[in-house]
Amino acid sequence: MILHDLPAGMPLRLEGDAYARGRAQARLCPDLVDHVRHAVAHRLEETAPAFARADVRDFVAAQHRATQSLHPEILDEITGIADGFGIDPRVLFDYLHCSSAADLAAIAEHRPDGCTAIAATARGGHALVAKNRDYRAEHIPIQRVMLHDDPAWNGRRLLVIGSLGSPGNFSSGMNSDGLAIADTASRTSDMGPGLHRYFLLTRLLVTCRDVDQALAAIRGMTHTGSGLLLLGDASGAVAAVELGHRRVGFEHRSSGRVARSNHFVTPAMAPANLDVAGSAASRVNSERRFAALERRLAALPAAPEAADIHALLCRHGEDGGEAFCRHGGDHLSTTISGAIWDTAARALAMASGNPCSATWWRFGF
Repeated sequence: MILHDLPAGMPLRLEGDAYARGRAQARLCPDLVDHVRHAVAHRLEETAPAFARADVRDFVAAQHRATQSLHPEILDEITGIADGFGIDPRVLFDYLHCSSAADLAAIAEHRPDGCTAIAATARGGHALVAKNRDYRAEHIPIQRVMLHDDPAWNGRRLLVIGSLGSPGNFSSGMNSDGLAIADTASRTSDMGPGLHRYFLLTRLLVTCRDVDQALAAIRGMTHTGSGLLLLGDASGAVAAVELGHRRVGFEHRSSGRVARSNHFVTPAMAPANLDVAGSAASRVNSERRFAALERRLAALPAAPEAADIHALLCRHGEDGGEAFCRHGGDHLSTTISGAIWDTAARALAMASGNPCSATWWRFGF
């Protein structure tokens, strides 16, 4: 894996309180304002049948109240983003709950999220957290690495991969203490008002220094449900967390390796996987991808390095297993970035595009 130094202006530097950091997205990327507005409108159009339901509207209203109680700063950041891009803040809040709305209404997603994520104790004793982000094509131009610096955090900073128009850590990230977190989507029947995974990703990086603190925080709060987290820290601890509203599943190791695709596997959460008519191919792919991932992880060296993880992210199913680097078509989804977070070096290696062919860049704090 050859890493290239960054050109000027990367990552985006978002400084100040939550509102100021949100507003800075549009100020720093004025040429992408229309593209962000289109991405928001297009996603809301896709999920309009779900939002037309009274139970979904009631849920989103309850979600807004829960977010105001559990993490009001994220609403300030959403308001700053909305003001910068000229979008109503409540419309942007709806947009960030499109997947939840689709789950509640049990409708098939037109282009289902993918993502493959790994956390592994590496040579040197620290953790590497990696993710292939399989997401919507309209996010390719608005995908950015962002460095958040808020005076209220007493020197802690966040380096994240996300999308313009979305707050905080919208995909994967790490704080300056060396705690790294990535997520994957997983549809579930266990949903209710609580802290949405998109907002939890940020809250954990702001408030926790390591995996143990993050797991304690997760146990101590109410979640919306849906999705998975992969965590690792500079001590080498790793964990996978499967989020439900009533239950949460944990796989935690002081050292070792964990991975997830797009369904729950712990005894606590496996019964809450949501089967939706028209989504069988996506579910089968997730199961096959997870099985292939487990086999490949077991075959890694006892103390893997970033190059070993990079090779995994670039796999196309050469041994008959499912691809982790996905190119649309039969792969159902397209990988729009690959990321490897090094918790010891406090550094990110990232390919914007397919990991097998895109340039890999080096980011730091």
